[in-house]
Amino acid sequence: MLPTSTMHQYHSAQPLSYLKALTWVAAVTAAALFLGCAEKEPPPPEPAVVAVVDGEKILREELDREVRRLDKSFAVDPAAQDADRFAQEVLRQMIRRKLLRQEARKRGAILTPEETRKIIAERTGEMTREELGDIAQRAGMTYETWEQRMLEDPGTEKLVHQVIDPTLGVTEEELTAYYYEHPEEFRVRERVRVRQIMLAKYGEAAQARKRLTEGQEDFALVALEVSLSPDAADGGQIGVFQPGQMPPEFDLVCFSLEIGEISPIVKTPYGYHIFLVEERFPAGVLSFQEARDGIYNRLFAERREEAFVQFQQELWNRAEITLMTEQE
Repeated sequence: MLPTSTMHQYHSAQPLSYLKALTWVAAVTAAALFLGCAEKEPPPPEPAVVAVVDGEKILREELDREVRRLDKSFAVDPAAQDADRFAQEVLRQMIRRKLLRQEARKRGAILTPEETRKIIAERTGEMTREELGDIAQRAGMTYETWEQRMLEDPGTEKLVHQVIDPTLGVTEEELTAYYYEHPEEFRVRERVRVRQIMLAKYGEAAQARKRLTEGQEDFALVALEVSLSPDAADGGQIGVFQPGQMPPEFDLVCFSLEIGEISPIVKTPYGYHIFLVEERFPAGVLSFQEARDGIYNRLFAERREEAFVQFQQELWNRAEITLMTEQE
């Protein structure tokens, strides 16, 4: 049996040992947490930013990717002293595109899902997502970037049509003045108005020609039924052209046909064609009425381009643009 004094010392020592144990556990736990934190990899650095456009960032990796894409697409190999200037110009183009996208969002001039699907379908045909991804990769882009780039021009066109086009106009006086001030532009060679039927195989073309020559079927209806050319929906109507405006195979045949004559089968890189000349127009000078639409389209396009350049400059001037290189 322990002495009373010893028993007292034993019992009074128990709480002290328990506290020490708790302290030791806490210390070990803190050390483990510290070591665990020390062993974790540090968080990745923030992506480098080369510009901020009204609060939206353009990353260094985006700029580098675009420079590489242009190098590859246009075989650009700038000298070392020109590489920085080339990259700066690419960055300016990226800023302009971003400003246009921002303005389109502000004005609600964005492509609808239906418009987007239609544009993609028209430009890609029946290619799969995987095939398109391979094409984008070869061009130095992700599929998402490639799709965004494909939609940029139609998106800009919608913005321009909404914002700029209503401010433009060409008067009849301006059209008339242009016609009489540029007479050399309206001198034309002999022209023909032509319809065509195009098929992939010679046998198919021969059968279609037989329907026209022996069956006396209407050319436009046969074209609508069997032709593979985009103009089939218009009965194969190509329109009016003069020598040099179409492939040489077209000129060789069409300018030798009589009005209403069905051509032989003509092979071109596009397929097998049958032509019908509906009208002939002698060489001479276009009348004002014949030239009017062309003059209008030309003057309107010139003014549109000038207005678009000014519009882009206005967007740039009122935007808050920070180029990070300026702060280095």
